[in-house]
Amino acid sequence: MAAGFRVRGESVSGICGFCQPGREVPRLRLDAMLAACSLPEESRREGFAGNSIALGVSQRWPGQQIGRISGVQIAVDADLHNLEELSTLLTEKGFNTAQMSLAEMLASLYLLQGPDFVHHLQGAFSIAIWDDRARQLVLAVDRFGFKTLYWSREAERLLFASRLGAVRAAQKTPTDVNPLAITQFLLFSVVPAPVTIIRGIERLSPGYYLIFNGGEVTTKRYWDLEYNEDMGRDEKYWTRELHEEMRAAVHRHLNGCSAETTGAYLSGGTDSSSVVAFMSERFKPTNSFSISFPVEGYNEIQFARVTAERFATHHHERCLSPEDAVAAIPKLIRYYDEPFANSSAIASYHCALLAHEHGVDTLFAGDGGDELFGGNARYATDKRFALYHSIPRWLRQALIEPAAKLLPATDGWLSLPRRYVRRAQIENPRRILSYNMFLSMEAEKIFEPSFLEQVPEPVSLAIAEEHFRSAHASSELNRLLYMDVKMTLADNDLRKVSGTAELAGVRVRYPLLDTRLAEFSGRIPTRLKLKGMEKRYIFKRAMKGILPEEVLHKKKHGFGVPLGEWFLHDTRLKALVQDVLRDPRTRQRGYFRPAFVDELIGLHEQEHAGFYGEIVWYLVALELWHREHVETFREVPIAR
Repeated sequence: MAAGFRVRGESVSGICGFCQPGREVPRLRLDAMLAACSLPEESRREGFAGNSIALGVSQRWPGQQIGRISGVQIAVDADLHNLEELSTLLTEKGFNTAQMSLAEMLASLYLLQGPDFVHHLQGAFSIAIWDDRARQLVLAVDRFGFKTLYWSREAERLLFASRLGAVRAAQKTPTDVNPLAITQFLLFSVVPAPVTIIRGIERLSPGYYLIFNGGEVTTKRYWDLEYNEDMGRDEKYWTRELHEEMRAAVHRHLNGCSAETTGAYLSGGTDSSSVVAFMSERFKPTNSFSISFPVEGYNEIQFARVTAERFATHHHERCLSPEDAVAAIPKLIRYYDEPFANSSAIASYHCALLAHEHGVDTLFAGDGGDELFGGNARYATDKRFALYHSIPRWLRQALIEPAAKLLPATDGWLSLPRRYVRRAQIENPRRILSYNMFLSMEAEKIFEPSFLEQVPEPVSLAIAEEHFRSAHASSELNRLLYMDVKMTLADNDLRKVSGTAELAGVRVRYPLLDTRLAEFSGRIPTRLKLKGMEKRYIFKRAMKGILPEEVLHKKKHGFGVPLGEWFLHDTRLKALVQDVLRDPRTRQRGYFRPAFVDELIGLHEQEHAGFYGEIVWYLVALELWHREHVETFREVPIAR
């Protein structure tokens, strides 16, 4: 079967290539990869192929380049905010950086320090380097996963690209869908690294580099977030220092930006509002962009307006309707070449599109605050369950647990103590994830028997458990925060925000995920992140007097989309659900039992529309992905 590539694409860009040491590599295969990383409306592509290596870049931004210097060939996709530091470092070592491109600067750093040069890079990056002297390929991605790199080993060669579809484009023997990835997608709404939806292709984890040398592949973690809590400082110290660290982080990320073409997402929450506050010290006015919904319980635009007024921003809003979801869904399905079902991507896309329409090409996002400083409600909820273990074991086992078993197991209020005891006895991270519907149901009731034969453990939490277990932390809260940095952020939210921004023609910076600020957060005692049941306590203290009080103490919301409600009440979206989930083609896919799908549709219509609507979207998104990226994957013969 010939390898192939998608001819059609949305607004995407990135790097790609393949390495086959000691062999001439064909340019046609590189062209196939570039076509899968294409910008159809601009089509700025650059690449070279020769002995051992082919490198290419599909360009949208200045930091997407290829270059050669002193036996080193490099492809880079980067948005770095410490270019002056890098230039100074090279100048001190005798390099003349005045006429150097970014690619040449990074290749020079590699010549000085080898793969560990990535320690000096601050910001977003994915890099591929061929070192002709050492006969080795080096791939690297940034610390948090702002950029992505997929790779696959095929006998004596290694393929890599910013997009999974580009790797598929150059495979000699295309592989099929990975059943394990299907189950992981259902658990997390994305496929978590290093797994991908296609067998034999992996995603390089954040903070890692890969070396391909002598036919062997090795990966090394070059950076990780550590939690060395400093118990010797008082609350006043942490309040003052956190305030200054956040300010410095935002200001560092403003390097290379202009007030006219830079803006900020503004949900009205503490994270995005804090970013706007510090941006406004430099850019007057700061451009801010918000999304609202005409649905009760989702529309919290008033908090964004309060922040916009406080800092006198140049504020823009868009109220989304079901029509906007109908327009966005096909674009999102085409863009994400792995299944992706974070429904707030619809809002993120339209917010970035709004910014692009107003001449903004760089948006600042507030992502990271929850995961670094304890801002998610589930951290407080989990603490309530953890308190159960402060009761003496003999009392729990002799009295409380036997009494709880006598209570009804229904959903009524009398069952609350029984349910509390049951949840409290589950160990983390399974406990904090136990709200997931796919963890609470028997796999045999969800999946077809033929599918279960391919996945020995269909509800595996192995990836989450490994993150939880490997965290350099002594407290359970910090282990949960670490797991969320790796999965909620790197696998999900950053891919959502960066992906939808690229789709809209905008790039994103994440100042709250500044390396120095993140490392600082690891030293803050957990008692100040979650004090009692007050979430992100020290963050709020640091911003007290800066942010409006109603914003500091609002309920977390973000860009949540009422998709579950729209599936019930909008004619077109309701038809989409029915047409997809009741289509024989879907039901013959071999994943889900028809009875499970019917039960889910009934729960969505009769019970909690928001909760079950999200699960419905998982199934719809998976099927639409299958039709777009598997069934219609076009095969075009290329040279081998």
